[in-house]
Amino acid sequence: MNYNIRKFVICFVIVIILSNIGITFFSSYNPEESTGFNDYARITDVWYQAVILDEEDNGGNAHITERLTFDVHAARKDNLYWELWRALPEQTIDGLRVDYEVLSVKQINQDGTEIIYEESPKLYWDDSDYISELYGPYKWYHSKGPYNEYLRRYECVLFYVDGLYREEVTYEIEYIMHNASFKYSDVSELYLSMYSEETIKYLDSFKGEILIKNSDMPSSGNYIAHTYGTNNGTFEIEESSTKNPGYYTFSFDLDKNDLKFRSYNQYLEFTLLSFNEDYHKFTNYAKDNIYSWDIYLEEAKENMAEYDSTYTKIKQEKPLYITGAIVISLFLFIYIVYRDKNICTKYLVKKENQKILYYRDIPSKLDPYFAATLVFAKSKKKVNMDDIYSALLLNLVRKGYIELKTIDGTNNYNKQSNVLINILYTPNKEVKTIYNTSLNEALKKNAINKANVSNNIIENTPKINKNGKMLEELTVNEEAYFNFINNFAKGGSISLNDFQSSISRNINITEAFVTRVDNSIKSIGMNQKYFKEARFDKYQKSTYNLAKTYIILAIAIMILGNIIIYHNPTGLNNASLLIVSISLIICAFLLNKFAKNYVLFTQFGEEEYIKWYALYNFLNSATLMHEKQVIELPLWEEYLVYATAFGISEKVIKALKINCPDLTNSVMLSNNYYLSHSFITYNRAIRHTTYRAYKSSIHSRNISFGGSFYGGGGRGGGGGGGGH
Repeated sequence: MNYNIRKFVICFVIVIILSNIGITFFSSYNPEESTGFNDYARITDVWYQAVILDEEDNGGNAHITERLTFDVHAARKDNLYWELWRALPEQTIDGLRVDYEVLSVKQINQDGTEIIYEESPKLYWDDSDYISELYGPYKWYHSKGPYNEYLRRYECVLFYVDGLYREEVTYEIEYIMHNASFKYSDVSELYLSMYSEETIKYLDSFKGEILIKNSDMPSSGNYIAHTYGTNNGTFEIEESSTKNPGYYTFSFDLDKNDLKFRSYNQYLEFTLLSFNEDYHKFTNYAKDNIYSWDIYLEEAKENMAEYDSTYTKIKQEKPLYITGAIVISLFLFIYIVYRDKNICTKYLVKKENQKILYYRDIPSKLDPYFAATLVFAKSKKKVNMDDIYSALLLNLVRKGYIELKTIDGTNNYNKQSNVLINILYTPNKEVKTIYNTSLNEALKKNAINKANVSNNIIENTPKINKNGKMLEELTVNEEAYFNFINNFAKGGSISLNDFQSSISRNINITEAFVTRVDNSIKSIGMNQKYFKEARFDKYQKSTYNLAKTYIILAIAIMILGNIIIYHNPTGLNNASLLIVSISLIICAFLLNKFAKNYVLFTQFGEEEYIKWYALYNFLNSATLMHEKQVIELPLWEEYLVYATAFGISEKVIKALKINCPDLTNSVMLSNNYYLSHSFITYNRAIRHTTYRAYKSSIHSRNISFGGSFYGGGGRGGGGGGGGH
């Protein structure tokens, strides 16, 4: 996986985990309170009193008085115009619309004095309205709904105030709630939706009482009182026939510990059923609704029982889900430990107890591409093919098969058009490469996969270049690259620009070269007994894929799981989902750690890996910089080749300039072009051009052979405020 993608995934997972922890353990936390910068006005404390009316002109109504404490927080002192509001629940029940008549609004000062607010003739939002004599502050407006955002119509009471910066202020409102009581043929129901919506999470206290005249109160055994809301499903109420003379009182007193909510229970409601001979005790004058002549008592009781059983079930099942999550987590851990032990026992060689930290010699004349693959076989770091192309070309220069020089004879290597690849060695036999045949013919002859193809290209007799230097044998990929260049270097030389252009034009030849390089790792690994199987990394890849699956599954559980349960009071909960998700993520990290060792080395391959990795450590460490032993120039040359393949050439170049100032005896090291960033940049461009041509060839062949594919809760109101 690309480093940036892996970094993004890790950050995303961390964010998801932290957000789930926040949802699970800090659901009542409000970030606005901690920052201190945002404008807000919210209701924090409520005192609520409802007097049930069953009179000839007020049947089915409730006279409600509320004292609301607002926490008003203005971010700036120069913008103190506010509208505060108390939302009133909009609803139609059994054909009767529940609406309101606001009687008065008062501001209650700390010393007990009152400021009587006047009714404003209009709903307003502009700052100029606040300072108007007609509409100005200390007025209230009742927006009667029904809700319509376009018309700016809301069912709420608004108070227009001025001069509040960071203060708490209390208001008292009185209003008549129409159609609070409903009568049916065998039962009456009082339904009060007292508070709800998102602003409910800011409440610190909610106290109240519901009063019914003694003459209207059903006898004991003829009524059921029930509350709804909060995480507990209900809240406690006390009943008294003496607290308020002449009235039977239901009272409640909820503090911060009681006022905890999730999305599916953000409401505080009260209902009273009266039946038997008192079935119309408090609804003699209530309006008829569309079900007034229907039998409703049993259905009402069933609804209550179903609601209660849901929350009882939640409490009972919560430990079971958490236990199940723990069991699943243990199973996941046991499985990956067993899997690791099984792979190590059956497929991996026994590791040597002795570890080598640094290795100063070149372990063997190994192909740079294979050496880099060997070094990174147990690492998350991947071989960079830009570095491999640079290393192969550099080794061709080191071994004397080619040289790079400027066309105009200067030292200006910055322009590719001025740099020439000069062939220093021509085989005795005419070079007949697989690149001069069509790709299909080469594939039929199985030429690409034959490790000894070089025997048909260059004779095994001692090789001497044009400068009289005896040449080393080329590795598989060096030979492939040399023949690749030779194929285009007519006349024994070619400029870098022309070489790059030739690669783009001759896509079949390029495809054959890339295919041979890609296949070289398996062929070298098997022919030279480094690997037990050609698919030497199959368990490593399958383990990495399993780790990715665990990560994806963890994210899916955290996101989709929370979406599913967000609005539903199910037995599932954030804690159980979080346990499973975190376990999957931990298992994924363990799998990634285990996977690094899942390379099917032979005993020889394991020993060679240790040496090459120790060489990599040596070249990549500060030890090389301060090396006291004299390192001969030929070894420095090889250091540079392999360091380039490993992607750490700058480390060797820096050490080389400090420890080996006289480079004149090395053709390669004395040419600053091979030590420059321009050399790496050029090879990067060659590699990209090569792979574009390779993909183009594959695409062309797929089209030629028909290889293209086509496819086609609560019902109550809340409150708050806003600044201008």
